[in-house]
Amino acid sequence: MDMNITRRHATALLMAALGGGLRSAHAEDLAPLRIAHDLPIAWLPLYVAYERKLWQSDGISATTIPSPHGTATLISVAGGAADIGVSTDMSVCVGAFSKTAVKIIASFNQVENMELACTSAIQSPADLKGKRIAVVQANPSQYYFSLLLKKYNLAPTDVSLVRLGPAEMLSALNGGSIDGFVWQEPFLTQAAKIEGKKFHRLREPGLNKIFASIIVNEKTLRERRPVLVKALRALDQACAFTRSNAAESIRIGAQFSQMDPAVAADAISRMEIGLSLDAPVMKAKMIDQANWAIAEGIARPGSVVPDYMDYLDPTVLADARRS
Repeated sequence: MDMNITRRHATALLMAALGGGLRSAHAEDLAPLRIAHDLPIAWLPLYVAYERKLWQSDGISATTIPSPHGTATLISVAGGAADIGVSTDMSVCVGAFSKTAVKIIASFNQVENMELACTSAIQSPADLKGKRIAVVQANPSQYYFSLLLKKYNLAPTDVSLVRLGPAEMLSALNGGSIDGFVWQEPFLTQAAKIEGKKFHRLREPGLNKIFASIIVNEKTLRERRPVLVKALRALDQACAFTRSNAAESIRIGAQFSQMDPAVAADAISRMEIGLSLDAPVMKAKMIDQANWAIAEGIARPGSVVPDYMDYLDPTVLADARRS
C-alpha cells in the first residue's frame, strides 16, 4: 500500500466533509479549531464528526492538520501549530519525560488494536524464542510486545527486536528478513493475505488497551476553553452516533482510513466508544508505561516518573457534560 497516496486521499475526504458544512453556515459565526491527527481506524468518532458535520452543528469551523503519527501530533499541539490533537496515552506518557506541555482532556475510544502477524513457525507466543520481530519504537507496538514476552516468561534477549516503521513491516515479513511484526489494521489482514506465504495473526485479548485521546496545550486550554467544550460536545454526539449506527459507522471508518469495510467492521467490533476521562485509571496506566520506558532505555538514564496528574484535566469534559 502506498501510504502517501492514502494520506492524500483521506485528507481530501476530510476537506470535502468540512467544506460541505461551511456552505450551510456563516463562516464568521463558527469558531476556528485546528485538529492534528493521523488516520487509524481507532479515531472513528473523529471521522464521524467530520462526515456528519457535527463540528459545525456545535459552532466550530474545523481545519485538519495532517500528521504522520502520534509523536508528530504531540509536537504540533505543544508548539501551537494545532489547537487540539488526537493521540494515545503512550505518546503523552513518553512526551512527559521531555516535559512536553500538553494535557489530555478526554478519551473517546478504548481499543485493543495491536496484534502479532507472523510466520507459521510461530504457532503461539511460546514459539517466539530466537525469532526476529519488528515493532515501532516507543509506541504501543513495542509496549504490547514487551507485555506479550512477560506473559509467556520470555526475556527481551530471547528474541531479536527489529525497529521498523509500519510501511516497512509488510515487505520485511514477505522478504524473510523478519519472522513477524506487531502493529494494527489494515497491515495485519494484509500480512495474512499475502499470496503463497503462510503468515497468520496471533491475538492476545486483554493484554493492552490504548486510549484514543484529545490533547491540548496549556495556552489553548486557558484561552479557548469555550471552544474546547464545544469540541467535546461534538465528539460526544459522534460517539453516540457510532454506537447506534453500526453500518454507517463502518462505511465512514473504512472510507476515512482507506480500509476494506470487512476489515474495518472487525476492528470496530473491538472498540469501546464513549467520551470519558477517568484520571486515576489513566494516571496508573501511564505510570506503568513510564516504568517500562525507563527500563527499556526509551527515557533518558536517570529519568524519574513524571507526575501524570499534571497531564490530565477532566474539567473541560465536566463542563461539556453540564452544558
